[in-house]
Amino acid sequence: MDFRTHKWRARGEKNTHRDYPLTSRVNLIAALDTNGNIYASLTQVNTDSDVMIAFLNRLVIVLAKESKDFRNDTIIVLDGAAYHRSAETRDTFRKLGLKVLITGPYSYDSSPCELLFAYFKQTNLNPSNISTGKK
Repeated sequence: MDFRTHKWRARGEKNTHRDYPLTSRVNLIAALDTNGNIYASLTQVNTDSDVMIAFLNRLVIVLAKESKDFRNDTIIVLDGAAYHRSAETRDTFRKLGLKVLITGPYSYDSSPCELLFAYFKQTNLNPSNISTGKK
């Protein structure tokens, strides 16, 4: 495998892959529940609808193993990023039977994941100070 790209299944299609260039930064997609469990994915590709959909598909598998009725008491809270609102992602929410709440713009206080992200940004997880920003 070429370590500069990662092959990712594109939108559930069986024999197609999309090439994503790997970057030096790490992206975190996370879900928290009210019991304190963290469900997370670390990637080296920019998060887009395909990456979000892959996370959601895997999250549903994990949650269903924990509780067959998880859909009855689970609401996915998102901050409204473009890939959260895309037609493909909304279609995935419907197909997976997930209830979704998208917060208003700049509503960081209403998103518990923001506390998790802030914690990781404040710790010394990057002792070599490798650039992790988009610029």
